[in-house]
Order: sequence, then C-alpha cells, then structure tokens
Amino acid sequence: MKTEALIYVPSDTPEAMAMATRKVAGVPLIIRGVMTLKQSGIKSLSLLIASSQRERIVRFLGRYNDSVLPEIKILEYEEHYGISEELAKKVVENAFERLLLINSNLIFEKELIHLFKETPMPQGGSIRCKAGAHSIPMYEVSSNAIERLHKEVAVRPRSIETAIRIMLEGGDVAIVNKPAEINTFLVTHCRERAVAEKSLAEAIRLRIDGPVARYINKRISLPVSLILSKLWISPNTITAFNIIVGVFSGVFVADGNRYHYILAGAILFQLASIIDGCDGEVAKLTFRATKFGQYADTLCDNLSLGSFITGLIAGYWRQTHSYVAFYVGSILVFTTGVTFFWMIRFLKKNTDSASLVTYDKQYLSKLKEQPKFLMIFIKYGKYLLKKDVFSFMFLCSAIFGVLYWWLFLATLGTSSAAIVLTYLNIAESLKKRTPTVIASEGKNL
Repeated sequence: MKTEALIYVPSDTPEAMAMATRKVAGVPLIIRGVMTLKQSGIKSLSLLIASSQRERIVRFLGRYNDSVLPEIKILEYEEHYGISEELAKKVVENAFERLLLINSNLIFEKELIHLFKETPMPQGGSIRCKAGAHSIPMYEVSSNAIERLHKEVAVRPRSIETAIRIMLEGGDVAIVNKPAEINTFLVTHCRERAVAEKSLAEAIRLRIDGPVARYINKRISLPVSLILSKLWISPNTITAFNIIVGVFSGVFVADGNRYHYILAGAILFQLASIIDGCDGEVAKLTFRATKFGQYADTLCDNLSLGSFITGLIAGYWRQTHSYVAFYVGSILVFTTGVTFFWMIRFLKKNTDSASLVTYDKQYLSKLKEQPKFLMIFIKYGKYLLKKDVFSFMFLCSAIFGVLYWWLFLATLGTSSAAIVLTYLNIAESLKKRTPTVIASEGKNL
C-alpha cells in the first residue's frame, strides 16, 4: 500500500511522545491528524509510532466506521533507537513521489493540506510551512529526500527529529505561508490541552455568520459541546433530546393567556436553537458528521418550528377567539412549506448535503445577474429567516408580552421568502429553457 502522508510521534521528550495519544475534545491528537487528512482527500497514510502506543491507537480507531477512515499502515520504532535501516526501507517502499510529514501533536485544518498540494515540489527538495517567522512541524518531501534518509540510517539508527532534518537538508526548499484564517496549534504539554480545545471552539465560532449565533448562541453551545465531546455523547442523541425541547416549546406557547407559560415556551425555543448547534459542533469536534445526522438535524429543526408555529396559532386563538388566527396561520404554514420545498429541492438536485445551511452557501451566496433591489433584499432578509435570529426575537417579544404579534410578522416574512424563491426558480428554469428553444428554432430554419 502506497501512502501519501506519514504522521510521526515525536521522540525528543517523553512528554511529547506521550501527548500523541492524549485526548483533545474527546479525540487523541494522532487520531485528529488521521481524520483531518481524510477530510482533505488523503486516502492512505502511515503512522510512525512507539510500540507501546499501538494498542491504544488501534482501539480508538475502532470507534469509527471503516468507511470514514483512510487506509492506514502502522509502522513501529523502538523508543530508544529511533529509525533503523529496516524501518527507513519500509517508509521508502510505501511512499509516493511526494510524502507529507506531520507531527502527531499538531492540530491543523484540511485547508493547509490543500496549500501543500497546490505548491510545486522543488527538484529533489522539500516544502516547509511557516506562520510568520515560525516553522510549523508539517513538511512535504520528495522521493529523493526519503532515499537520502535511507542511506544515512544504514550507518546507524537516527531519532525521528534527526531523520526529518536529514530529509530537509538536501535540495531546494519551497515555503508555504500559512494564512491567518487557517487554525494550527502544536500541543507540547498536557497543560496546553485546554488552550487547544478553546482554539478549536473559537475556530468554529468565527466561521459562523450572524451576530446572534456568533456572539450569543455559540458562547453557550461550544463549552457544552466540548464537555459532550469528552463524554463521547452521540450527536444523534443530542438531536433527539433537542426534538423534545422544541416540541414542548410549542406546547407552552399554545397556552395563550398565562404570561409565564408563554415565556417558558419562548425560552425553550431559544434553548432548542442553542442546542441545535451542539450536535453539529460535537460532530465536527469528534469527526462523526454523517448524512443521517444532517437529515436528523433538519428534521429536528422542522419539528421544532412546526410545533412553535402551531403553538402561536393556538395561543392567539385562545387569547382572542378570533378566526383570524386560522386564516393567517394557514398562510404561514403554506408559505413555510413552499420555502422549505424550494430549499430541499435544490439540495437534492445539486448537493449531497441534507443541511439547510448548505442552501445559503451553495445557492443564495452565489446568486448573480439579479435586480439590485432583490439582491439587497436577499442579502439582509435571509438572516431574519435563520433560526437563531427569529428564536431570539421570539424570546424578546415574549419578555415584553407581545409574542403573538409574530404570527403576523412571521407570515409576512415567510410569504416574502416563498415569493422570492419561487421567482428565482422560475427565472432559472426559463433561462435554461431559452437556449434549447433557440437552438431548436435555428435547426428548423
């Protein structure tokens, strides 16, 4: 089996060696490297580890389905002797023309691997990564550099660190400068694990759009997600619990008359919005994201929203005994259904994702050649339809005792969304059909 990357356990200090199998956010550091490489498109890799670490690594890899793991070849070195001639020969035989070398204690993101792959390899040389003036223990070496190591260790065994230096010394060097937005963190001591976990959480938070999600919801959900990750709680279990919270929010809101019941319903709906982030965060932190999980998360969102809408309609009716509740409620349910129909239709036709967040990233954010007023409306209006935004607005309204106003405001918002998405899909269909019609007419002429 030829490998594209090699994750090595450093041997310069006993603590650095032991850190490879220490957990950060519930996952050992070396396994983090394996799963991140898989996400970046690496299909096969080698692990260069101490013999005493093999059992623990294999046992943890067993927690994952084989389909989500790359092909892995485990190479062992004697802790006191480092790399021998025989071990170097195995590395040479297993490596492709280019081989990534990554410190097992380095937390990195898949985008950094893409930068390496886009960088031309110097003849017989290597590629190094730098963050400003500091080097990052991630390198890519040519087959010539690996052969050079093989010749050197034939004289006597070398430590991992010396072996890397030998491979990097000969030939030209290309430098990859790490962009500031790509997160990396080298964990060298046990006391740094808490800082590393905060770094992982902060990287997730800063990628979220919208002030409510970024500055309110994520400040609460991410610390909870770190705890759940360490306990190895399944993301699907979190989703199932969130469905219960979301459904009960509608039950309390349907009371219609008692202030504390209505407020409790709004609080539960806001809580469901916060917990809604936990399942995805735990899936990212522990590399357990699945398509089934995306479907379950989407189902959870729809059930929570459906329960809350039903609660709004029932609550307004019980408060006013006016049939307006059912007239407006029917419009709200219909336009919400139309909006979801267009979103799900796009996801099924154009992506492999089941997450409604993908609709914004893959479609709305890439819209072009539309009227300026419509683009402005979409740019700002889409945030009002995000669960974190309207759940927070519901809570504020419930505090001031005017929650049921949202029956009318929500109807206006979903009606606008349904009209805009219907227009965009019809316009797109006509645009695709026009060249075919013109070509057909030209052929007839």
